Amino acid sequence: MKKKSSRKKSVRKRKNKKPIFWALLKSRWFLRSLLLLGLAFIIYIIILDFQVRSVLDGRIWSIPSTVYARAMELYPGAAVTKTDFVNELKRLGYQEKRDIPTGAGQYRQWQNNVEVYARDFQFADGHQKALPLHLAFSSHGLETVQTLYKRTQVSLYRLEPPRIAAIYPQRAEERELLKLDEVPDYLILTLLAVEDRRFYEHHGIDPVSIGRALFANLRAGRTVQGGSTITQQLVKNIFLSSERSLLRKINEAFMALLVELHYSKALILETYLNEVYLGQDGNKSINGFALASRFYFDQPLAQLSREKLALLVGLVKGPSWYDPWGHPQRALERRNQVLDVMRQLGVMDDSHYRLFKRRPLGVVSRHHLAANRYPAFIQIVKHQLFRDYSSEELKTAGLRIFTTLDPIVQEQVNRSVTRMLPRISSDDALQTAVIVTSAHNGEIRATVGDRDPEYAGFDRVLNAKRQIGSLAKPVLYLTALQQNPKLTLASLVDDSPVQIKLDNGDIWQPENYDNQYRGNILLYQAFAQSRNIPAVRVGMAAGLQHVVDNFHALGIVEPVPAYPSILLGSITPTPYEVAEMFQSFASGGFRTPLRAINDVVNQQGKVLKRYPLEVKQVMDAAHYYLVNYVLQTVTRTGTAQAIARNPLTAGRQYAGKTGTTNDLRDSWFAGYSGQYQTLAWVGRDDNKPTGLTGASGALKLWIDIMGHIPDRSLNVMQPDNIRREWVNQKNGLKTDKGCRDGVQLPFISGTEPVQTSECDSPSLFQSLKSVLP
Repeated sequence: MKKKSSRKKSVRKRKNKKPIFWALLKSRWFLRSLLLLGLAFIIYIIILDFQVRSVLDGRIWSIPSTVYARAMELYPGAAVTKTDFVNELKRLGYQEKRDIPTGAGQYRQWQNNVEVYARDFQFADGHQKALPLHLAFSSHGLETVQTLYKRTQVSLYRLEPPRIAAIYPQRAEERELLKLDEVPDYLILTLLAVEDRRFYEHHGIDPVSIGRALFANLRAGRTVQGGSTITQQLVKNIFLSSERSLLRKINEAFMALLVELHYSKALILETYLNEVYLGQDGNKSINGFALASRFYFDQPLAQLSREKLALLVGLVKGPSWYDPWGHPQRALERRNQVLDVMRQLGVMDDSHYRLFKRRPLGVVSRHHLAANRYPAFIQIVKHQLFRDYSSEELKTAGLRIFTTLDPIVQEQVNRSVTRMLPRISSDDALQTAVIVTSAHNGEIRATVGDRDPEYAGFDRVLNAKRQIGSLAKPVLYLTALQQNPKLTLASLVDDSPVQIKLDNGDIWQPENYDNQYRGNILLYQAFAQSRNIPAVRVGMAAGLQHVVDNFHALGIVEPVPAYPSILLGSITPTPYEVAEMFQSFASGGFRTPLRAINDVVNQQGKVLKRYPLEVKQVMDAAHYYLVNYVLQTVTRTGTAQAIARNPLTAGRQYAGKTGTTNDLRDSWFAGYSGQYQTLAWVGRDDNKPTGLTGASGALKLWIDIMGHIPDRSLNVMQPDNIRREWVNQKNGLKTDKGCRDGVQLPFISGTEPVQTSECDSPSLFQSLKSVLP
């Protein structure tokens, strides 16, 4: 009986279990909890789906705008030395070879010859194909340009422009975008073989790969293989942090499934190829295979050989661990592992496998992509761009900005600043601003805004406001000649003390720099010798408002009050404005606004904006010729006569003007040749005296710059209404050619002196002529 009773109890217990389970299922609490969990999961998926689609449906990347220098033009007769050309090739990352170049981006040199396989490039005005060239140089420049093999003449070829900077988004990433059909097939095969062989079979996560990786890791006792698909890697790169947690892995898996649900395999693969992290360039990450190709090999992706593609694919596993510069042996072993995989899969035959495995890594020397080595110039580029584009556009839209910078000139300016400032003064607080432009069109070739040319701090070219001193005199003398038709370079002007009553009743009594007075002197002498008193008298006679108007017409933007002191340069423009003012003289009397940009192109190659040459005549040819004549005299016998005496610049014709302000606080020189206009300023930020005049400071820097860059003499055509006459320097009257005090000056027809002066001091030639039969 007892056994039967025990059996009944056991059966009763088993029967009671089922009702308890069903009771739990039927309980409201359980159903509510299950419903809430289900609702939470749905919301979770909706949120993940929104994150995925909001990014992938729009622009995924913030692409920095790339800034290019000018493209070097190659044509017979170009003023390009062999040294300059080879340096340009090195700047562009071309590789020097001992044998004839066989691929784009290679060159060899011997004697006066260079053979180069120039790369193709998409310019703003069209695509230029890669071309092998033979160039012959002489001491004068480039003699011949021919195709390398057939030796046919080439009239013009442009090298691709060097990348000089990039304008980055907040998250400093570098990237070049490629469409899937632009990616080498071999790279795709290699990538899929190494990273995700079942890419076209799975739906975002791959249980087979996960199982295979788990087995391999357990057998090795450590993590030796990953099971993440390319889709998962893409999700991790774009959406997730690098933390390792169960939640992150869950998010990764579900987001990968959602990505595969909404987007094609082609789009996923293309996005991955442009997104994958492949290295670090300082504080900037290198993303995508296209940019990695340039970063490690300085070649376009399409031109890489198979072993180089294998190295890039190998870097996916760990760019820092396999860094080919920091850990070349690891990188070599990893590359060879990738080659092993390709041979095992039959993608590569044994002969190619052995060939590629013997080759070195082939990476170029460690360098920085788009490093901003020219901060002052880039500041001007941004200044001009911000007129047309928002900061966000510049940092995210991937614009290509083609500029006017000439690296040859810029690097010489950098060297001159670094070399000359310590020679000019031992004062470490001495600062400088330099800007070099094309004399004809105002294109900015180089600029420096600090004694350290690569310092990206306060840019004195754009932001320093300094008195200009005697640099104002060309403007006031131009105004005087325009306002008074009877005034000539031979007119007598009074160099004696003057007092001027100001509007507030005060008396202004200017002085000459040397505190000496010479009485009546010719206007051209007063101008060339930078005498203050004659300048004040001439300027007041011309009318202060007319002088103010000319300052603005020539390029000074800041307000200029009509005070007498402006005649001696009390205005405080920036060096950029002063350079623009003198550009009008360098350009032959035409206002030519300075330009740092030629074209802005979007990612699709469409030109968004061109920055054409703007020209406005601000002085007629005759008045320009008269002022230019005196500015040339300044560089021969005036305050800048050191130009004619210095071996670096002797033998060339220049025009220019020194500038010195009160208490020797600012030292200026602005001058131009047949090719360049260069402005140099030297001073202290705290405005304390430097002890330097324009001639002892800025002029020395200017000479060192202009004496070391390719240049040509200034040659100004004489207008038809200009006549030259010999005049007596003591009284301005007409005289004979042989008189010792005679000087030949230009005059506008009808203004030349009629009255003559006897030759009371004949030259030796005149004396001999009078006694010879």
